[in-house]
Amino acid sequence: MAMRLQLTEGLEVLESWAETATQAERNSVYEALFAVGDGSAFIVYDIFADPHDPGHFLIVVKSGLVMKVMVRRAESAFAIRYVGAVEDGIDTAAAAQETSSPE
Repeated sequence: MAMRLQLTEGLEVLESWAETATQAERNSVYEALFAVGDGSAFIVYDIFADPHDPGHFLIVVKSGLVMKVMVRRAESAFAIRYVGAVEDGIDTAAAAQETSSPE
């Protein structure tokens, strides 16, 4: 069963990013946010756990566009930590390699 989560923090991150984003990019991110909220994001999107930051997940919204969220399961809440281009400081390939390596 999917867990429903409420967005509790990070609207300022989203608003700052949205100022320069295209309408198509904004629509894609908003759709991903709804998926996080209703619990379907893990089914629909490529998502990578941040091995250095427990509870943080990197969602590949579309090619070149990612969103990082922090999930607080105990509170049924999530927060937006980053929205933007992969090149702006988040490397999905490194995250994927670290989360998929057998240990």
